[in-house]
Amino acid sequence: MSETQGRFQMMRTMIRVFDLEKSITFYTGVLGMRLLRREDFPEGRFTLAFVGYVVG
Repeated sequence: MSETQGRFQMMRTMIRVFDLEKSITFYTGVLGMRLLRREDFPEGRFTLAFVGYVVG
């Protein structure tokens, strides 16, 4: 086992999707994540949705 193996974890990533509502349904319904935050940017015509597992 290397010195750094097991010391890193993925904290976040970004995925562009065509249908945000279907994607949120998949991540929350199938994978058991929660919708943590949603931010709409109408001037930029995009929405950020933060999903993840809640620990604790």
